[in-house]
Amino acid sequence: MQIDKKSNKPIYLQIYDNVVDEIKNGYLIPFEKLISRRKLSIQLDISPQTVENAYQKLISDGYVFSKQGSGYFVSSERVWDEEQQKMKSRIYNFSTNGVETSKLPFQEWAKLLRATVREDAGLFQHGEKAGDWCLRKSIRRLLFRTQNIKCKTEQIIIGPGYEDLLREIFNLFGSEKKVIMNNYYNYRARAAAIYMVNKIEYVTNDKNGINIEELNNFDDGILYQEPTHDLPMAVTLSEKKRKALIDWAKEKEERYIIEDASDNDFQYGENEKTLWELSNGKKVIYIGNFSMTIAPSMKIGYIVAPEEIIKWWFNKKMFYLNRVSRIEQVTLSKFIDLGYYEKHINYMCDVYKEKTRVVKETVFNSPLGKKTEITGDTAGMYCNMFFDISLPENEARDLCIKNGIKISALTTCIEDTSKATLPENTYNIGYGELKISQIKDGLNLLAKVWKKYL
Repeated sequence: MQIDKKSNKPIYLQIYDNVVDEIKNGYLIPFEKLISRRKLSIQLDISPQTVENAYQKLISDGYVFSKQGSGYFVSSERVWDEEQQKMKSRIYNFSTNGVETSKLPFQEWAKLLRATVREDAGLFQHGEKAGDWCLRKSIRRLLFRTQNIKCKTEQIIIGPGYEDLLREIFNLFGSEKKVIMNNYYNYRARAAAIYMVNKIEYVTNDKNGINIEELNNFDDGILYQEPTHDLPMAVTLSEKKRKALIDWAKEKEERYIIEDASDNDFQYGENEKTLWELSNGKKVIYIGNFSMTIAPSMKIGYIVAPEEIIKWWFNKKMFYLNRVSRIEQVTLSKFIDLGYYEKHINYMCDVYKEKTRVVKETVFNSPLGKKTEITGDTAGMYCNMFFDISLPENEARDLCIKNGIKISALTTCIEDTSKATLPENTYNIGYGELKISQIKDGLNLLAKVWKKYL
């Protein structure tokens, strides 16, 4: 920090301007501690009272807050980062990525984490390539209890999240191996595939899921599917269609299926059988993660793969080191084994089910009610809505953004528009991280914004 003692501008205001400038430009971030009054006064060769005057003005203007006995800290009330400003302006963010984290049993997790660190200093060393054995074993038992999946612990591989594991799978098969996806594609899966493989093929999908007749035209390839509440269509495949997928995979040696289990834990009716169970673990690679069930920052995922795939993986990964924190792996293992995880899932299932009810009730009691069709409301943290409004989709979305509403149109996740099976103005409405009051206020605002186009 520099000041000009010859300037007509008071020194305390110069200090004030310096700090504000550092906050605006991101050099000081929320909750970062400022240099103490005494140290800054010595550094600048000025009186401590001058620094105190500058800090008090920063406090009164909302840039800084003081904590008794600790000092002065940058306030989180002032956000200057451009992208954060854009996000802040979206008052109602109906994103499909949102997760309710306020209900997480933080005390239990923190207690287990502290115990893990105290008990085993060796966890700071490298672990097994496929992940710590205890977590793999915990996941094996968990999947048997909740999904009726039977496998060996050796068939489970731990990795740093969903996208990383998908890339690992695509890389395992090689860039020449064709990947097959729904025409309304999962953007995260597509992003993982697009940089790893030379060719992606797309199959028509509608309110009943993937078109099996089209799929049968492919002699080989890796089929990516999310059988339960697939993003973005929100379709849950029937058992008949699931069996048809297994028949397709088993018919030829060069066919495999990646089964994305993202929404398996949040089903509000009777659970459908997984592709893994229906295939007895043959030709199916099951992929799950804890980002959507615990918290987005929980970058721990896993795959359950046929034994021949596991052998390929180890042969290719001779010098591979697992990139997931061993401390988090062991803590998560305890979290699962002690029953906290399933208790949390059961509780959150009720929370999301109630949010789904509120979404439907709010829409149907608003002016949008008679002009809205809701689908995909039997699982997960989002549903789909078609709005019969007399406004082109691009204009409808722009109007939402201007009014602080973020919703995603399904047309942004379609490869071939000539094979579209849904009309324009069909949107994903996510509500995982939103409070009940925000859901109501946001949807009522949406109804108000579009009212004259109904």
